[in-house]
Amino acid sequence: MTPELKIACELVFQEHKSSGQPIKWTRDTFRGRIAIGLSEMAKETLISKNILIIPNKTKRIITQLNPAVAKATSFEEAEEMIKNKEPVFVSGMADDKPAYIAGQVSGFVSRPAEYSHRLLPIDNNAEMPSAEIKWYLKPLFYYIIWPVCAAAAGALIAYLLGLAFTKLFWD
Repeated sequence: MTPELKIACELVFQEHKSSGQPIKWTRDTFRGRIAIGLSEMAKETLISKNILIIPNKTKRIITQLNPAVAKATSFEEAEEMIKNKEPVFVSGMADDKPAYIAGQVSGFVSRPAEYSHRLLPIDNNAEMPSAEIKWYLKPLFYYIIWPVCAAAAGALIAYLLGLAFTKLFWD
């Protein structure tokens, strides 16, 4: 890790520590204290080392400090705290309520009749489309023959329109 990246990681860590809220990453997040590319590298480094966490996986622009390293005074100390900590399963979600199932449950799920029309039978003898280029899409046709034919068709149309207008207006 380069010294510039260490400084950037320390700055990002201290910013997250001093802010009680998650930080939204924009161009002006660090107000010119570090370069945009360097701040992105620092963010990715801290996320990979599990010092910063992403609360909402769909919005990767919002990060917050991992609660396990909230007491660390520097980036290096937080890194050591994460390395020495044993992984613990945390279950504090509201969706983790126990579900009680009355009755016997089999290991197989039956398909409802309303979705049976979506199932397509697979024919084992079905032919796969060939990867060969069709004759009319080969480079000779595509770059030479089709443009010449188009020019000839355009000339024929222009000739016929000219002939029609001369017969219409001059006769």
